[in-house]
Amino acid sequence: MSFSLRYYSLSILLLSTLLTSCARAPRYQPPSVTAPTTWKNSTDTTFAAPQTNPAPASAAAAELPRQPTVPAWWSIFQDDELARLEQQVLAANYSLKAAVARVEQARANVTVVNSYRSPTVALNPQAYRQRLSAYRPLPIASTNGPQAINQTQFYLPLNVSYEVDVWGRLRRNVQAAEADEQASEEDLRTVQLSLTADAAGYYFDLRGLDAELLVLDSARQARVESLQLTQARNQAGVDNEIAVRRAETELANVDAGIVEVRRQRAGLEAALATLMGQPASQFALVPRPGQLLIPRVPAAVPASLLARRPDLRRTERQLAALNARADAARLARLPTVQLNGFVGPLSSALGDLPKVADSYAYYVGGGISIPIFNGGRLRANQQIVERQYDEQAAQYRQTALVAFQEVETSLANVQQSAAQLTVQQRALRSARMAGLLTKERYRAGLTSYFEVVDADRQTLDAARLVVQNQANELSYTVQLIRALGGGWE
Repeated sequence: MSFSLRYYSLSILLLSTLLTSCARAPRYQPPSVTAPTTWKNSTDTTFAAPQTNPAPASAAAAELPRQPTVPAWWSIFQDDELARLEQQVLAANYSLKAAVARVEQARANVTVVNSYRSPTVALNPQAYRQRLSAYRPLPIASTNGPQAINQTQFYLPLNVSYEVDVWGRLRRNVQAAEADEQASEEDLRTVQLSLTADAAGYYFDLRGLDAELLVLDSARQARVESLQLTQARNQAGVDNEIAVRRAETELANVDAGIVEVRRQRAGLEAALATLMGQPASQFALVPRPGQLLIPRVPAAVPASLLARRPDLRRTERQLAALNARADAARLARLPTVQLNGFVGPLSSALGDLPKVADSYAYYVGGGISIPIFNGGRLRANQQIVERQYDEQAAQYRQTALVAFQEVETSLANVQQSAAQLTVQQRALRSARMAGLLTKERYRAGLTSYFEVVDADRQTLDAARLVVQNQANELSYTVQLIRALGGGWE
């Protein structure tokens, strides 16, 4: 038996040496995506990063070490409440748990695919009794004529089968499964980045509404005082009932605005609770009105974008998997070498099975399966995977363009919202001054209450726009971080 095994091993080695070079495929290279050298929507030099002859960003994406989790990018906002919420999102969100389960599935699949490169060994105990017909072909001669025979057999074989991976087809399948595992890990980071960005967006929107409620509460107090003033002037005969009704209308309008903001806040609070893995009915975020602090936002080098964004890294790993599968499909059209055999005791009496020295039987063999005709199935399978690769490559380039678009848009939003905030703050200062002057003139009897109403409305609108823009600028900052793949460091 040992001589036979050496003979087959030597034969396979010679066959591999002669033919393996014919089965090699070109080394995988991710699609080349040329990154821009500067951010167009940034006038600050800290946003620009000119490069000479930048390397394809896709190559950097393939070589960058993969991280187990998204970086804690929210620390730049220096908000302990936000940090606590983000940690709870990462710990309890069910979409994240599903993504983790997909990673575990992919890892288990690597083990399954890799198992086909190892021999399959199985112990198959057998016991049967059969009766051979007296009129069977080639009966045993007997003086009593044809006779039936009863046979009993007990067999304890150890079966071994093994496919010799001559061309590397099984190895390519393993590489595809490993790339799928890496893609699932990047998908997990994509979900993490998306959920943490959504949580931060909801949080800043909530804080913006808290600040807006503070503005409305202050305006309501001013409207109450105005109503009291008009009522006193009406009773004194200095003003008429029209001014009182207008003051009542303005107070009711502010009350309606407060109700609307509270409605919006309740919806955002419920959405944030869902992200944190909690029922909306059991979650509440205590209002915290106050100044919203907006961090200064630098930007990263565009060429490193593809190396940081997990969605692009996932797509690149999916491309690598399809490339390996296309090669495996091509190699499936080549001959397959299979070794097999068995060894174990065989006896007609159960008690003789332990006498292995005399009762054992074995078989060692092998064969080559050469595809000749299959209706074009193997070629078509190869073409399917190759076209899937082409589709994914186009999708990868399109996703990269969308990524550049998102960064440019986010940079423009951050830059323009900052400029807009400056203008709105100037408008608010002017509106407040105009409101004070108008009220003084009204008390002096130099103007009607209609001008006071108009001035108060302009002041309230300007104040609400300021806090809304502050919240928007924070949200635009979060969008930029998301577009950059989780930070700019």
